[in-house]
Amino acid sequence: MKVNRHGQAAIFSDKDFESILANMPGENHKMILRLAYWTAGRAGEVCSLMTSDVYNGDGKPLKRVTYRASQTKTNKTRQVPIHKNLRELLINYWKINQPDTTGYLFPGGEGEHLQLQSFDDALRRAVAKSKLTGCGYSTHSARRTILTAMARRGMALSIIQKFSGHTTISSLERYIDIEESDLELAIANF
Repeated sequence: MKVNRHGQAAIFSDKDFESILANMPGENHKMILRLAYWTAGRAGEVCSLMTSDVYNGDGKPLKRVTYRASQTKTNKTRQVPIHKNLRELLINYWKINQPDTTGYLFPGGEGEHLQLQSFDDALRRAVAKSKLTGCGYSTHSARRTILTAMARRGMALSIIQKFSGHTTISSLERYIDIEESDLELAIANF
């Protein structure tokens, strides 16, 4: 789906993000996309979350989502604060799905978590249904979108790096989309 993007996933526009969400099959896939966005999680990390990484035993969202070292690309545990918008989405998700507190938040077959390929297939179908094929959206778009938004709001790269879990600033910089208008704004505000 990364059409002519030189291996980089496209950044979601707000309108496209909402359209894709509306066309995602099932609450699990929608919540995976939302968690990937609000926590800058890789889709594979999100798919493998345990319920206890997000909720307490009573079904209330924790203050932070925990991505365990065994789930992350960097093999380091990362905790991400839960935004108020995500908190509301998680409360509603619990009411509808009541996930097993001792298992995976997004269960798949035979004691496994939902596989990344399943989410990728659902995302591709939602993108096609939204008539957005060819825009370059992929499972990494949510992560790139939130990190780019943080940079555009003036957050320090060191803070964004801690949030995203990137090991270096240079690896983080590849995630931040810079447009011509960003350059024009930079010099206009000088």
